[in-house]
Amino acid sequence: MNQLTLFNKQLVVFDAMVLINFHGLYAFDKLTAWTHGELVVESIVRGEAKRSKAGEIDYERYISDGAIIEKCLETEEHQTLFSYYLNKKIKGTTINKGEAVCLALAISEDFGIASDEKVVRQEFSRRCPGNICVHSWGIVDMAISLNLISKRDGDDMKRGFYYV
Repeated sequence: MNQLTLFNKQLVVFDAMVLINFHGLYAFDKLTAWTHGELVVESIVRGEAKRSKAGEIDYERYISDGAIIEKCLETEEHQTLFSYYLNKKIKGTTINKGEAVCLALAISEDFGIASDEKVVRQEFSRRCPGNICVHSWGIVDMAISLNLISKRDGDDMKRGFYYV
């Protein structure tokens, strides 16, 4: 039997804040179950999101069981896009290193993106219209719509994001 997943087997690059949000709410296991084999973390982002209020994030466990896919910027296209976005100002917001790697990897590999930075989502949507583009709340909304979590628990989780 096929396991129901949040992104229907599409790979999605996650930024540090989304990972920290879910881990900080002790919901990282839920996130990785919902996105099993779809959640991509770039090594720089992994370094940025080492811990949350809930403690250290044990990526190795999730990578070894296939729940998380770790990718690195390897190609010339990756590096070119990374250099383009690193410290770039878009609508008054400076793109940091982690956001730049997420954009570079997601755009060049035709993956989706999960970012809590609005300007990153807007830029990604502009460059890759139709690709998955979500934030922490949107992930919870998708899980609710797929009956992976109850509306009440999902609403509680979204309220919790204000505190992590």
